[in-house]
Amino acid sequence: MNTKKNFPSDPTICVHAGEDRHGRSAPLTTEIAQTSVFTLKNVDELRRYAAGKADVYLYSRYGNPTIRAAEEKVAALEAGESCVLTASGMAAEMVTALGICKAGDEIVSMLDIYGGTIKLFNNVLTRCGIKTHLVPFTELGKLARYFNRRTRMLFLESPTNPTLRCVDLQAMADEAHRRGICVVVDNTFATPILQKPLQHGADVVVHSATKYLGGHSDLTAGAAIGAKKWIDPIRTMMIQSGGCSDPGVAYLLLRGMKTLEVRVERACINAFHVAEFLREHPKVARVMYPGLVDSPSHPIALRQMRDFGMMVSFDIKGGGSAAERFINALKTWYLATSLGGVESTVSYPLLSSHVGLSKKSLRLLDVSAATVRLSLGIEDSADLISDLAQALSRA
Repeated sequence: MNTKKNFPSDPTICVHAGEDRHGRSAPLTTEIAQTSVFTLKNVDELRRYAAGKADVYLYSRYGNPTIRAAEEKVAALEAGESCVLTASGMAAEMVTALGICKAGDEIVSMLDIYGGTIKLFNNVLTRCGIKTHLVPFTELGKLARYFNRRTRMLFLESPTNPTLRCVDLQAMADEAHRRGICVVVDNTFATPILQKPLQHGADVVVHSATKYLGGHSDLTAGAAIGAKKWIDPIRTMMIQSGGCSDPGVAYLLLRGMKTLEVRVERACINAFHVAEFLREHPKVARVMYPGLVDSPSHPIALRQMRDFGMMVSFDIKGGGSAAERFINALKTWYLATSLGGVESTVSYPLLSSHVGLSKKSLRLLDVSAATVRLSLGIEDSADLISDLAQALSRA
């Protein structure tokens, strides 16, 4: 595994980045600047701001000290130069695409991505004159054939949702960079604790901070991280389109990220134990988890991830009716369409993340009515497995 650590290490970054209080008397936690507008000293300060020569706060959509602290912490965790916080993960993807591409440009993306991202590409960006080519997983080795002179962005996700396939980020980035194409990676499932795409060739990393970064199922936010040359136009697009975060949300995000490393460590342990249990169960047809040595994604995960993640998906024998009986019988796991909180949740992709996709797309994504997705929380793994066992007996 990749055990190389930045200095300071991730657990220290989780607690301290963006929130230095040394040498001054101050609250130990970052204050919530709960305001929409800021006052200025005088007209000269406003003039300097208008000329780009004054680093002051003017309006919370443009910037806010609580939001900035959260942005600095996320940037430090991803080893990035800059970060822009947005109202949701989808908002982060939207402003990233619009900050990089204009009408007439094209995007090449993996097909194996979050269903909402597919809808963004197909239903929203097309209205802006931006076309997306979706590449099936089996075709990623021939990625170059999908590029043309209009391609401006390559979009990747690893591990994927919900089948947890992993892609060689460095190899994909090298292929794109030979043609001057910007590489964007959705790192929501891995988190910066397990994987840092900027160190594997990505130019921009996006997150649904709603998930693991927040970690307590009580906020909605997104983030885009990278070098200033990429993030500055993305920030401008966020300001101009209005997809800003809120200082109260940024405060919750700061609080959640302080425990990110310890939550991820515990959930990874739980995921491994659950995957091992499921692979031996007679009612389970297939387990999707890159930590299993027979997983096709195992070698890639070993190379570019610190651990194998907090998600486990599986196909249940008996198809959709068995999947529904199993989900309805769970007593500890919650049926919830999101993930990444301290609570363990179960999701049914056919009716949630991938609802409305065509049969052809589902077939290419290897998602069926038998597919169930698990998000591991921080409970005791024995309790979680006991609940899975009793629910499977009723499936």
